[in-house]
Amino acid sequence: MSLIVASLIVACIGVITWQHSVRAELLLPRKRWLQASLLLSAGMLLEGEISTQRDWLLAVGSGFSNAGISLQLTIIARLIGLRPPRWLWLAVGVYSAIDKWVPNPLLSTLLDALEIPLLYLCASWLFMTAEQRICNNRYSLTALLFLLGAMVYGWRDGHGIYQQYLGFGFIPHQELPLHALALTLASAAQVCGSVGFLNIVLQKQNSRLQDVASLDPLTSAGNRRALQHWLDHLDPSMEIACVIMLDIDHFKAVNDRYGHLAGDQVLQSLSQELRGHIRDQDLLIRYGGEEFCLVLPNIGISSGERIIDRLRRQFSQLQPLTQHPEARCSFSAGIHLWRCQQQDFGQAQQSADQALYQAKQAGRNQVVRSR
Repeated sequence: MSLIVASLIVACIGVITWQHSVRAELLLPRKRWLQASLLLSAGMLLEGEISTQRDWLLAVGSGFSNAGISLQLTIIARLIGLRPPRWLWLAVGVYSAIDKWVPNPLLSTLLDALEIPLLYLCASWLFMTAEQRICNNRYSLTALLFLLGAMVYGWRDGHGIYQQYLGFGFIPHQELPLHALALTLASAAQVCGSVGFLNIVLQKQNSRLQDVASLDPLTSAGNRRALQHWLDHLDPSMEIACVIMLDIDHFKAVNDRYGHLAGDQVLQSLSQELRGHIRDQDLLIRYGGEEFCLVLPNIGISSGERIIDRLRRQFSQLQPLTQHPEARCSFSAGIHLWRCQQQDFGQAQQSADQALYQAKQAGRNQVVRSR
């Protein structure tokens, strides 16, 4: 009876998770989670009927239950960037069903005993990883519950295997010590797992919305909001950074000659070139029009000048317009060494902008240091 109650709890939690995340952006994971919860619930309901001694019910129920858990784990894995095979949950379900028909009773019991502890250990690692990466949580109650569940199920089934090895025959799970505790932990882990999944989905959606709000839609460079957020969370230990203001040369002529769509392609080409050759901690901002701001933390002025000059030469050799392969573009840049503890960023940006003006006045397609 306790297994049937647990199955109803799982089903209700799955439905509640779906209802309370209906506005979330990630529709497919939510749909899959509901399917996994219902599959798990159906399996537990079937396993709750094993008192009838119908082996096929036990096999099908176990297959459904473990397939449901595996599908849930596949969803979490994909949310953190892993790519497990789409058929993995089905393979686990089939394995869980057919191992009940292994001729050797002891081997069959051993194979069956491995299923839940291994799945729960995987669940513990996946939830810990997901909550750390996406939710920025240092610890995960869900991961802890799954870990405890794996230990209790392992102890429960290990005792049954030992008794069977001693010749006492197969002992039903409900007659084994710690069975009630194992079911309690499983129910609690499912409740926390569903809540944790909902939190992960919503946090991931919020991150996407923040990215959209902080990115220039045309070039995928940051916008001024992203720059302000970076400044607000500036590492206090950072002492210097190179601030570079750069501007595409004769951009208006490109628009006039080839059209505004061609101008957009040039902007995208420059942004892609810059983003492809800077570090993760560097910041690229589309400042407005054809002007960009590049910040290189903890880089000296000489190194920063070499970096941006190399990028300038590389960009001038590109063919940014696919329909006009003969067209070439260039940019001019001004660079300033920002001493973060001594100078306001606005002053540093203004100095780099003045150096950019000098590069334009000197003939364009060059890099000039601020004075």
